[in-house]
Amino acid sequence: MGYIVIGLGIFCLILFVLLLVSLSKFKKVQRKYETFMTKDDVDLENLLIHYAKKVNHVKEKEGEILEEINKLSNQLKYCTQKVGIVRYNAIENVGAELSFAIAMMDAENNGIILNGIYSRDGSYIYSKPVKAGQSTYKLSEEEKEAIRLAQENNQVI
Repeated sequence: MGYIVIGLGIFCLILFVLLLVSLSKFKKVQRKYETFMTKDDVDLENLLIHYAKKVNHVKEKEGEILEEINKLSNQLKYCTQKVGIVRYNAIENVGAELSFAIAMMDAENNGIILNGIYSRDGSYIYSKPVKAGQSTYKLSEEEKEAIRLAQENNQVI
């Protein structure tokens, strides 16, 4: 029975030492916390409140920004996005490929074809509408090629 009392006494002594070590570490952490929280030039509580308000403001603006992005994306569909250019000789013996066909189309392949024909006597430009990559007017081979190039290009300019 005496050994049990001695064993319990030693166990209590070890627990007391561990308690003192824990209290010492706790006091050290508490001092660091108090030093951190009572900086003279910075009020951390107000600083955290200020940043929390900023985060909430950004969250509110996020919806408006996403709505504006969607609106611009829808408008972009109707802007010229695809361009194909073909240079060619419209008239024999007039070199340097000074005639051209330019197809300019939006995301849905709607737009126009400009065909500029150069000759020694003058230069003429014609336009034809394009709807879904086709025109109601007869297209020359160069104009068809310009449409094909524009559709393959498929890059926003």
